[in-house]
Amino acid sequence: MITRRIAIFLIFVILFTASRVPSASAAPYDSYNYSYWGESVPSPAAYLPSRVIDGNRLGVGTFREPEDLFVAEDGQVYILDSGNNRIVQLNGQWEAERVISSFLNGSEQDTFNKPQGIYVTKEGNIYVADTENQRIVELNADGTLARIIGAPESDVFREQFRFFPRKIALDKAGRIYAAGRGVFEGIIEFDSDGVFSRFTGTNRVRVNPIDYLWKRIATDAQRDRMVRFIPVEFNNLDIDEEGFIYTTTAELNNAQPVQRLNPKGTDVLRRNGYFPQVGDVEVAPTGRMSGPSVFIDVNVNGYGMYSVLDSKRSRVFTYNEDGDLLYTFGQPGNQAGTFRLPVAVDNVGDMMLVLDKGANAVTVFEPTLFGANVNAAVRHYFDGNEDASAEAWAEVLRLNANYEIAYIGIGKALYRQGRNAEAMEYFLHGNEREYYSKAFTKYRKELLREHFGLVMTGIVLLIAALFSLPALIRSFRRRGEANVGRAL
Repeated sequence: MITRRIAIFLIFVILFTASRVPSASAAPYDSYNYSYWGESVPSPAAYLPSRVIDGNRLGVGTFREPEDLFVAEDGQVYILDSGNNRIVQLNGQWEAERVISSFLNGSEQDTFNKPQGIYVTKEGNIYVADTENQRIVELNADGTLARIIGAPESDVFREQFRFFPRKIALDKAGRIYAAGRGVFEGIIEFDSDGVFSRFTGTNRVRVNPIDYLWKRIATDAQRDRMVRFIPVEFNNLDIDEEGFIYTTTAELNNAQPVQRLNPKGTDVLRRNGYFPQVGDVEVAPTGRMSGPSVFIDVNVNGYGMYSVLDSKRSRVFTYNEDGDLLYTFGQPGNQAGTFRLPVAVDNVGDMMLVLDKGANAVTVFEPTLFGANVNAAVRHYFDGNEDASAEAWAEVLRLNANYEIAYIGIGKALYRQGRNAEAMEYFLHGNEREYYSKAFTKYRKELLREHFGLVMTGIVLLIAALFSLPALIRSFRRRGEANVGRAL
């Protein structure tokens, strides 16, 4: 009877878990990660589509080429329906809360003109990069106009400069950051009053050595006809809790398509993973999908995690604070969970939202058991809870024994706890050389401290023996000479 009750209870738990966490077997795309050797390795799906949201389902009419979405701190979702020049706001039940298509500007009704970026503060103020109107519009929480920020004015701008803001974000101090079309000097920074402050961050250019050599030996006329080595523009940005700006760049000649800019504008993104944060590592040499990933958006998920959206192969890549690739999901297609032209990514807790401009819809993804455990492991480690992090990573390994990042995660948790010998074993399985060296150095010090007395005793005895050795040799020589004399 007891055994039967236990069996019934286990079946209930399994069914309840399955109803809460999507099954990885239902993925409409291939799930994989990259090994230390650069090979793609199959992996359980971390995220699966749970619903698709479009304008018709919301009762607000068809979306038309939407460009951006934003999830506010209260969980409200704002969709920038650019082709219809409006903002559609959703509540926590995925229902249309309101639509903002115009606002009173003075005594006249004003509208947006193909806006491309949106940001909402914790107070509910809405900032819109009103691109073709060449301005930034701030609306109050009730949708009324707060102010309009026009083109920045400064001697640092080119004479032909025109202000086309594409994406926008704010920090806790109210400073406004805008990525502008055709702006190669960096992110445009405004103070809280909307006055231009400076440019922050500049993309590095990957220079072809052969082109560089030709420019060195070419004539002035030939140089004028060559492509100039100029920085490339940022196409998107997001800000974390500490005020660091994450940026993406789509141009292929950029050496670092994802950056994390500190207040000085210096890139401080950690790149300690197996490979830099470039999306796909294995790429086809020819064909429509050849070449590197093209990042179109970046989203700070929290706890050191961030996701970047690849518009070329319609994939989302999520990394931890060290730059380890945690998981990927998505691919081109027409079914739920695949995309035609993805343009924006954001998250509501553990759920991920991807805006598909080609399908005029938003797809909501929920984590599977595998993805939920990966996220939990990263969160616990970020919060300093090593035991919980190691337990979550152990569950990840139970689901996927080839997931090398889990070995590294457990190793880091053990390393933080001072269990260096155990950490070394896990770092070895995860091919993590840097942390293995750190753990080995500390373990060596532990051994020296543990056996310090024995080691020092041995050293003293060795020194004493070295000092006594010449005297013993002389003594043996004298005895030998004396024995030889008596023999004669």
